[in-house]
Amino acid sequence: MMKKHLGRWKALLYKDICDLRWNGQILFNLIGAIFLISILAVVPEENLSLSFLLGFIFVMLTMLMQGHLMVEEQEQRTIRRLKQAGFSFKEIFLSKMLVTFTVTIFVLVIFSVLYGNHFFFIVKLFILVLPIVAIMLVVGTILGIKTKNTIEISLYGTPVILFYFFIEGLLMNSSKDSMPWLAVFPNYHLHYGIDQLYLNEPFLSYLAVPAIWMTAVIFLFIYWYKKQKY
Repeated sequence: MMKKHLGRWKALLYKDICDLRWNGQILFNLIGAIFLISILAVVPEENLSLSFLLGFIFVMLTMLMQGHLMVEEQEQRTIRRLKQAGFSFKEIFLSKMLVTFTVTIFVLVIFSVLYGNHFFFIVKLFILVLPIVAIMLVVGTILGIKTKNTIEISLYGTPVILFYFFIEGLLMNSSKDSMPWLAVFPNYHLHYGIDQLYLNEPFLSYLAVPAIWMTAVIFLFIYWYKKQKY
């Protein structure tokens, strides 16, 4: 039974990985994200914060890629075939989440190398960004479920992108005490958590609020998903 279950997952993952080669929108986002962070990595951090640069990975890659992977099944009308083959809708979107997460980590490694960070800094950074990556995976999945094509993914994802970078802009142009209300957003804790990493100070306290956001988003998604008919 376990072998059969693993075989099903391997089949789904193999299909999604193969689909990456032919999905122009995903390749565009992937290449665009790598190109953009490669260019911006040379900008002094006093002019452009690390958390701002990471935002391009979270929204341009993680969120949009997950949405495009989900919606392509509707565009190609393969979702019904997968269900007829015995795959549940939960298995389908979880496999796509795994692919998107893996690609995100791959790009983060490239980004960290370009930025000249040492190994332990990179590991701590991965821990710090994990809740936000999880949130973007869930948001991307919802976009992919509720939209009909890649155009709608970009359309409905734009408010999320604008809001994310609006908060980042406020953080870059304010001090830690000038806008204390920003502490309710996970961006705030990533922004100042990275400062802790550079100072080699404890950073785990900056995971609390993002972890609460992540838990709330996942809980709401599960609650919403159970009410859907798939």
